[in-house]
Amino acid sequence: MDSLPRVLFINHSIRDGGPGKSLFYLLKFLDRTKLTPYVLIPKDDVFSDWLRSAGIYENVITDQRFPENLKRPRFGASEAGSGSGIFSIYYDKLLHFLSVLLNILDLLSLVVTSPLLLKRNGINVIYCNGTQAKVVGALMGLINWCPVIWHVRNIQQTRLLSALINNLARLPVVRRIICVSGATSDQFRRGREKLVVIHNGIDVGDYDPATTTGEIRSAYGLTDGTVVVGSTGRIVPRKGYELFIEAAGIALGELGERRKEVKFVIVGDTPYFFREDHLGKLKKMVMDAGLRDSFIFTGFKKDVRPCLKDFDIFVIPSSYPDPFPRSVIEAMSFGLPVVGFRAGGIVESVDDGVTGILSEPGNSRKMADAVLRLIADKGLRESMGRAGRERVKERFSAQAVALKIEGNILEVCSRE
Repeated sequence: MDSLPRVLFINHSIRDGGPGKSLFYLLKFLDRTKLTPYVLIPKDDVFSDWLRSAGIYENVITDQRFPENLKRPRFGASEAGSGSGIFSIYYDKLLHFLSVLLNILDLLSLVVTSPLLLKRNGINVIYCNGTQAKVVGALMGLINWCPVIWHVRNIQQTRLLSALINNLARLPVVRRIICVSGATSDQFRRGREKLVVIHNGIDVGDYDPATTTGEIRSAYGLTDGTVVVGSTGRIVPRKGYELFIEAAGIALGELGERRKEVKFVIVGDTPYFFREDHLGKLKKMVMDAGLRDSFIFTGFKKDVRPCLKDFDIFVIPSSYPDPFPRSVIEAMSFGLPVVGFRAGGIVESVDDGVTGILSEPGNSRKMADAVLRLIADKGLRESMGRAGRERVKERFSAQAVALKIEGNILEVCSRE
C-alpha cells in the first residue's frame, strides 16, 4: 500500500447537474502525487462517462445501496396505480413511501458495512459531495472515527434538513466544511469555525465557443439573425422556469412583429425520481399562453455546450437562493450575458451591470425588461459576454479551485 493519503469521494449526483460536474473537475485536476482518490457512486452513468473520457476512471466503486435520490422509485408502474381514483392516489403514495423507506434502509446498510469498505481500500479521509452524501459520509466517519470533509453545494430549504445538517456539522469527525458561496455558508449556525468558501470552478478550455459547434440553430431551422434566449438545468419547481415563461410572454408581447426574430429555449428535463412531470407542466403553460411558436424544449442533453454556443442571452430564473449555479459560469465562459435574480450565490458569480443584469427575486416584469434590453442591443450583449468570460478566467478556474480544495484535504490529513 502506498503512503499517500487515500480519499473516498462520495457522490450521488451521477447524471447531469452541477455537483457531479464540479467533482469531475476536482478529480481531473487533483495532484495524484500527493493523494490517491477513490470514488463511491450509485451506478455508472453520465458522471462515470466523464471520468472515462478524461482517463481518470480509477478506483471507482459502484454500490446500488447508495441511491441517486431517496425518492428513487423501487416499484414499476402498475395498473392499480395508473388511474385517477382515490384508491389509485393512496396506492401511489404507499409505493412512494415504501420506496423511500427501502432507500433509507439501503443507506443504513451501506453505513453499517462501511468499515469493510474503508479498511479494504485503506481510506484516510471521507469527502462528501452533495446533501445526501454529507449525511451518509458523516455517519460513516462517526462509526469508523475517520475524518470527514463536506463540500456543501445546497442551501437547505426545510427546517428539518437544516436542523439535521447543522447538528451533523457539530460532529468532531466533520473536520472541514467547504461551501460554494458565502450565501451557502450562511445556513450554518453551528460549526462555523470549520467553514471555508471556495466557489465552483470551470475549465474554460472545455467551455470555449471558438472550439464548439452549435446545434440549436441547425436542428430547429433558426437563422443567424434569430436572437436565442436560453436556459439550461434540471426542470424542477424551485428553478423558477414558470417565471422565465412569464417573462418571455411579457417580452414577446412588447416585441410585436419582431417576436418572430426571437426564440426562447429550455434545455433539460425533470429527473425520473420527481413524482410530478414539471417539464410537462411548463409545456402546457407555454401552450396555454399562446407562446408555442416562440419556445423550444430540447429535453435532456448530455452535453449542453453545443446549445450554449447558439445562445445569445442566458437566463437563470431561480428565485430561491440558488447556492452557486454552475450553469451561470458555464454560460459566462461561452461569452453570454446572464439575466437572473439577485438571490443566493448568483450575486457572487454575476457582476451586475457588467457581465449581466440582475433584478429582485420573483419579478418577471424586471426579467423581461432585462431580456428586451439585451435583445435590442447586440453591442451590450457582446461586451457583457466578453467581460463574463474574462471573469471566469480570473475567478473561477477549475485548476485554481482544485488546488485550494486539495490544500484543505491535505491539511485535514496532516492533523491525523
